[in-house]
Amino acid sequence: MSVNDYLLFNSSVEARKNLLFLVKAYSESNISSKGVKLCVTGKLKKDPYSKAVKEIVKHEPGIILTGYIDESTKLDLYLNSVALLSPSLVEGFGIPALDSACLGMPAIVSDCDSHKEIQLMQDFERYIIAIDTLDTREWATAIESVSGLSTSANDPEEERKKRIIRYKKYQLIFRNKFEDGLNDLIS
Repeated sequence: MSVNDYLLFNSSVEARKNLLFLVKAYSESNISSKGVKLCVTGKLKKDPYSKAVKEIVKHEPGIILTGYIDESTKLDLYLNSVALLSPSLVEGFGIPALDSACLGMPAIVSDCDSHKEIQLMQDFERYIIAIDTLDTREWATAIESVSGLSTSANDPEEERKKRIIRYKKYQLIFRNKFEDGLNDLIS
C-alpha cells in the first residue's frame, strides 16, 4: 500500500467493533474502484463473526486483512492512512480515535459516548466525525467524502512529519495533565 490509498480499521475483530457494518458501508461507497482500500488490522478468530468477515472479504478485493500487527507497523499505517474508521457499538475509551485526532488524521467513528467525549477534547472536533451506526449509506457517503481529502498526495513525507509533530505535542499535553492530576491526588 502506498500513502493515501487506504482507510484504516485498527481494532480487534469482534461483533461490538461492528466490522461487518463497516465492510458493507465501504462496499456501498464504491471507493475501491478509485483504488482506495480498506486496511483491517486485528486478528481474526475462529468464531462465526470472523468467518462472516472472511466470507465478505473474498468478494471485496479492496479489503486487506493484515491480522495482528506490531506497534511499528501500526505506526506506519497511521502515518500513511487517509483516515481511521471506527464504527464500534461500544467503546471503553476509543484509543484508535484518540490516536487519530492527536495525529491530525480524520476519523469517522460511531457516535458512542467515548467517541463523542474524545471529539470534545482539544481541537479534535476538526478531525473526529461521529455518525450513528443505523445506516450504512450515511457511512458510505462520509467514507467517500473523507477519501477525497488526500492532503499528503503531493508530499507524503511532509504530511508524515506534520502528523508526528502534532502527536508529540498532544502526547506532552496529556502527560502533563496526567502528572498534574497525580500530583493533586498525592498532595
